[in-house]
Amino acid sequence: MKQSTARVMAAGAIVLGCGVLALVVSYYTGAGSETGILNRTGQAVVWGLPIVKLGFNVTAACSIGSLVLALFALPPEGKAFSQAVTFAGVSAALWTAAGAAMSFLTFHSLANLPLFSEGSDTAFVSFLTDVDAGRLSALAVLIAAAVTVFCFTARTQQGTSLAVLLALAGLVPLALNSHATGSGTHPDGTVSVVMHMAAAAVWLGGLLALVGLRRSFAAATVTTVVRRYSTLALVSFVALAISGLLAGWAGIGSLDGLATPYATLLAAKSAAFIVLGIFGVLHRKWVLAALERNPERATLTFTRLAVAELAVMGAASGMAAALARTPPPAVTGTGVVDETPQISSIAEAFSSWKPDPLWSLLCGLAVFLYLAGLRRLRLRGGFWPAYRTVVWLLGMALLFIVTNGGLHVAQESQISAHVLTQMTITALVPLFLVPASPLTLAELTVQRRDDGTIGAAEVVTAVLRPMLALTAAPVIPAMGLAATLTVLYYTPLLESSSRTQSGYAAMTSLALLSGCLFTASVIRPFPGQRASALTTRLLALGVAAVLYGLHGWALAQQPDQLPDARRQPWQISVDPAFDVSAAVGAEPAGMAMWFLAAGTLCVAAAVVLFPVRRKAGVADNVRGESAAARELVPAADSAAVATPECEAHPNGSPQAGRPPES
Repeated sequence: MKQSTARVMAAGAIVLGCGVLALVVSYYTGAGSETGILNRTGQAVVWGLPIVKLGFNVTAACSIGSLVLALFALPPEGKAFSQAVTFAGVSAALWTAAGAAMSFLTFHSLANLPLFSEGSDTAFVSFLTDVDAGRLSALAVLIAAAVTVFCFTARTQQGTSLAVLLALAGLVPLALNSHATGSGTHPDGTVSVVMHMAAAAVWLGGLLALVGLRRSFAAATVTTVVRRYSTLALVSFVALAISGLLAGWAGIGSLDGLATPYATLLAAKSAAFIVLGIFGVLHRKWVLAALERNPERATLTFTRLAVAELAVMGAASGMAAALARTPPPAVTGTGVVDETPQISSIAEAFSSWKPDPLWSLLCGLAVFLYLAGLRRLRLRGGFWPAYRTVVWLLGMALLFIVTNGGLHVAQESQISAHVLTQMTITALVPLFLVPASPLTLAELTVQRRDDGTIGAAEVVTAVLRPMLALTAAPVIPAMGLAATLTVLYYTPLLESSSRTQSGYAAMTSLALLSGCLFTASVIRPFPGQRASALTTRLLALGVAAVLYGLHGWALAQQPDQLPDARRQPWQISVDPAFDVSAAVGAEPAGMAMWFLAAGTLCVAAAVVLFPVRRKAGVADNVRGESAAARELVPAADSAAVATPECEAHPNGSPQAGRPPES
């Protein structure tokens, strides 16, 4: 047996052993007492189902984590990359087997039948084909099997990228079957559960692969690989903290729920999470520094600390499996949750909150990364206009408020609130985000990799910049904006975005992407465009005005457009202090679109017609460049912006990063 295989098996045994131990302790202390009502299934199902679920979670994590580690941290031509993909394939095969076993045991648990009882085989086939839970279980098994095939056949970076996407998609059926996603007894939380599982998978699976395959790394690359994994682990830790906190409080429901077995188990899992955070701090502050000084000597220290971390991760995974079999008090105590949020005043629209874990995470990361890039640029002696930082922070604050505040609450039942949400994200937020030039800042501060791995700079170069180049001509983003409005209001996405987390995430992402691309194409010329494109950009703004006008008129004809039982006309009940009659807003859905469209398009037109000049003394980058190049967002060619001065001042003078003067 190869040493790398033995190390991987040993690390996996530690995780599973600690997980099973934590699971048994959790059940014996009362966390799984609710399973006692399944008195016909037998102990094989009562205990087998959570144990198999633990195996399912660990094998899925090993497959996903090792694939992500291979893409992000390992050179594609090296031995470690090949071994990581092979490990992911073996894990995916075990994931498939665990998924099949979990489907079988889930059927007996739901049907309340003992194993291999008479007629259960026919009923099991019917369960897989006719029942939603069965179909989702079968889909999860098929996806895991497809990941296995990808790992053993497509061993390039492109094939590995597809395998990662497919493996992450394999978590969705499990999330839909989870009690935390809602079934009429609990609010939907599909996105939260998928985000939680994906973050845990990257953290656990990546560390296990790192420990098992560390001998495959060249001595000179150990520090680099560990540092890159540490970045993945930090992002995973933050995602787990946000999604876990919100899901835990939703499950407990009230202070009375703190005295339940569910809350006790959740507290134990939280304690394990805190311990893992301490391990993370030790890795970043102590182990990484030791690896930089003496990689060969510090590798053993890293391995010992990582094995201890894996043991705690295994225990946390066991408690998570037990938690999944423990009904939360928010469900058992209150039964069906049927909340129809009402926003009775403008003030309440801004004071109400419904935190969204996905957008809370994305907004927080966006602010952190932007400020980190700004700090790195300043430490190098570079220059960055202060207004860009200000507009970025304002844009992210606005996006956070819209996706987590009163509009998020009200859009579930009121079409006008839905329109305000969509228009704010599509038309208003991009006016702040695009002028902040985040891609330019990334290109100036993020170091490019020369070993073939995929990092932030490579994503910007290979994906985001080509996307902007493709949509540089305003006509294409305008067509995309028209398609987006049609999809958002005349497809099932309208109802889905008001009912489910996944629909809301899709609506918000689509609106933000289309809005940013359109705004970027009209408020400044892309590199290579000339000032003669001014007419084209103004024409695109006119087309957008017509689109918003037509959609607003259509919305004004049917203000109670939500196609379900929650239909109700939107009437804003304004506080008497405002002295505004509700009759003024008889058709506020259409008026909301017209109002926001008019304001944002006027601002965009002003930017196009009256570009903001740079401060006195700062000249154009290229002689003869038109005044359009000095607009609110400059050309994104980082080499033209900073490289000449950085090369001229290798020691990082205060002028480094400023546009060269003529």
